[in-house]
Amino acid sequence: MAKPEEKRDMRLATRYRNVIKSFDNKWHILDDTRVPIVREVLDWLENPDQKLKIIHIAGTNGKSSTGAMMGAVLQANGYDYGRFSSPYIKSSREQICINDNMISEKDFLTYYDRIVAIFKTHGVSANHLTYFEYFTVISLCYFVDQHVDFVLFEAGLGGLRDATNAINAPLLTVFTKISIDHQNILGRNLLEISENKAAIIKPGTWVIDYAGQDLTARQVLKNKTLAVGAKWFEYQQDQITIANTTPAGLDLIINGTPGYFLSMSGAFQVHNFSIVLQIKAALEALGYHFEVEKTRQGLANVKLLGRMNYHKDVNILFDAAHNVDGINGLVSALNAWHLKIKPTLILGVLKDKDYHEMLDIIVPSVQRIITVTPNNKTRALSAEELAAEILVSYPNVDVEIASDASAAISLAMRVRESSQALIVVTGSFYTLNAIQKDNRI
Repeated sequence: MAKPEEKRDMRLATRYRNVIKSFDNKWHILDDTRVPIVREVLDWLENPDQKLKIIHIAGTNGKSSTGAMMGAVLQANGYDYGRFSSPYIKSSREQICINDNMISEKDFLTYYDRIVAIFKTHGVSANHLTYFEYFTVISLCYFVDQHVDFVLFEAGLGGLRDATNAINAPLLTVFTKISIDHQNILGRNLLEISENKAAIIKPGTWVIDYAGQDLTARQVLKNKTLAVGAKWFEYQQDQITIANTTPAGLDLIINGTPGYFLSMSGAFQVHNFSIVLQIKAALEALGYHFEVEKTRQGLANVKLLGRMNYHKDVNILFDAAHNVDGINGLVSALNAWHLKIKPTLILGVLKDKDYHEMLDIIVPSVQRIITVTPNNKTRALSAEELAAEILVSYPNVDVEIASDASAAISLAMRVRESSQALIVVTGSFYTLNAIQKDNRI
């Protein structure tokens, strides 16, 4: 017989699931009314965003990796940080964390109930906000009450109509690499996509840009910074050299000083790390203190679910590379490891991505492919459709279909040549979400 606390926890879990299911899960990303609605809700909640030191992070690739590294550096130096990021892999609560600890179901429901009560006083219903908007607003309220020192606040999609754009001017506005993605939503080319993302730049914020940013994107960001009265953070680029790369991470030399280990694999992570060093320098210019040895310890302990996560005991790599840039980075890492046997690939993609080019990049680097269906009913390309697409362009590749995504790893372990053959799981966050049901990630 269940104990009273177990019954309470079960009731909480059931209610949490029901509340999440009740949310409008659409992005409404072309609706110009959404950001003003979120802004009004924040006003009703006494402007939690204005009580926080927010580091707003936007870009196409690397937002979560940059946030995870910066969070590890902050925590190692004695700062508590809140982190809002998306999408999730195991639990929707991953999107709201403090020092890597997810918000509890109880706390989430407490803030949800508080917001719904305020909605009633203003004559609007509980569905006044969408799924992503609820998480955005709840994260800010939670971070205020938990008295965090900083908030790493990751944009969801683009910038202009993204719910995170409802905040007032953040402490820092950070841009990772901007590239072509979501052209049907954000813009037809790099110029339009950059303009969409630049819309988060607000008066008074300090703007930090990825050092290797495309010149078109860089000019858009600079123009917007000047136009709104923000400050462009000028910074001498650090010299970062990779001394060694393995699936476990990178040995780095920074400005001639060796002995740094970044526990995130893939040479592309150096680009994200260069942004972290800029953020740290900006915070130091604002009066915050960081110690070299503590920073070194933080980098050695970075954890980020689903981004180049290597499980040595079973020789499996999980990476949520979900677009052309991400797949390029993954393949570069695989090539740098000089594997003796080509990997077995478990792949699932979304149909609104440029998956044909993604296939062109990764197929030559793998031995065989097991296709799966990502856990997204409206956007997923089915495992059967993906297998058919692969066979049209690559008739000589060994392709199998995993009808049950969570069984794909068991299938891969049976068909690979030996335990020395790496299994790579990739293609989308939703692919990893579909596979994690048996808690392998």
